[in-house]
Amino acid sequence: MNSITVAIFDVNKDGILAGAQNKSARVLHAILTAQPNIKIIIVTGKMIRKSKLDGVDVFIVPGGGVVLFQQWVLGFRGRKIVRDFVRKGGGYFGICSGAFLATNARFGWLGLVDVKLHDMKHQNRGGGLINVKLNSEHAEAILSPRWTQNAVYPMLYWQGPLMVIPSQSKPSQAKRALEFGTINEIAAFGAVIEPEGAEDENIRFPEYFSDEHMSGHTACISTTFGKGRVFISSPHLEHPEENQGMIPEIIRWTAQKDTIQ
Repeated sequence: MNSITVAIFDVNKDGILAGAQNKSARVLHAILTAQPNIKIIIVTGKMIRKSKLDGVDVFIVPGGGVVLFQQWVLGFRGRKIVRDFVRKGGGYFGICSGAFLATNARFGWLGLVDVKLHDMKHQNRGGGLINVKLNSEHAEAILSPRWTQNAVYPMLYWQGPLMVIPSQSKPSQAKRALEFGTINEIAAFGAVIEPEGAEDENIRFPEYFSDEHMSGHTACISTTFGKGRVFISSPHLEHPEENQGMIPEIIRWTAQKDTIQ
């Protein structure tokens, strides 16, 4: 099995994954550290602008942060470096805010994935556990039978994007010229299991974390940008713990260095 070097993005300047905003990053770091043949480095915006992700196979933007802050920390030059990194064959894996950042839905985001976002007006909806339904037709290219033999998994959602993929998953000639690839829906949201934080006064629209507003929207996407592979997930794949084995398989697919067994 080929060795893979993964860079986990830290929005802090110290590069030690400290603080509440790096909780998702610390869990991902622990999961990948336990994997053979995966080397992990932590990178800050400054380090990316200096190193240009040289020697990295997959760039990870975890959840738990604020996408506008992630955008700001990378800066214009850092965002261009990430886009060029993927365009030339690097991998990108984004969770929650990292999924937002990968899209072209807002000016200044990375623009690796051509999708629309549903109901951003009520994005401050909180979250909780929700069923996520795998689309086996596309998931089998990435995940092993250990995962694809089951159709539904509980996952933690917390204000991630509700993505709307184009009616034609294959890009138009104009989109291909911009190096967008075919978009595959790997999973969609199902029924809400257990809302959390509905009484939190900072959650403005808890009623929008409901079956009515969540079910059927795209949860996870795989695609390409230029020569690179991209996987983005609105829910936190690292929670609950039982799902964590999916993540190394996604990393290997994104890195283009392994095949499903």
